[in-house]
Amino acid sequence: MAMILYSCEDAKTVQDEVTNLRRERYVLRESVRDLSWEKESLQKDVLSLEKVLGERRACVSSGKEPKYILKLKLKQSHVSLDIGTHIKDAMNAIEFEMPVDKEFYDSVSEDTEIVDDFRVGSLVINGSFGSWEMRVVGKEIR
Repeated sequence: MAMILYSCEDAKTVQDEVTNLRRERYVLRESVRDLSWEKESLQKDVLSLEKVLGERRACVSSGKEPKYILKLKLKQSHVSLDIGTHIKDAMNAIEFEMPVDKEFYDSVSEDTEIVDDFRVGSLVINGSFGSWEMRVVGKEIR
């Protein structure tokens, strides 16, 4: 009789251990998935930094001073229910390049908002709600 009770208790202990091991396996799989995602992200960062390093090496080897160029997008944005106004704002957006100093170049990244100013004059005179938006859409070293 004692042997039967001992084997039942032993089976429950084994089952609990199996359950704990399954939980641990799940946690480890989640950790591996998260670390794989982080690894991919870091590899993309390394490739980006290698591109910048290559551009800077090319500038140094040519003997020229590097020029830090930002590609900017400037557009107006209006608060309106008129779809035509929104289409016009999108079509009138312009992209241009501007040389900047190294400190400013390093302080911004792509999709950084440079300007977002409300147009008070248009509100007072025309009654339109609008603003200017300027964003960084690209960075380059020449």
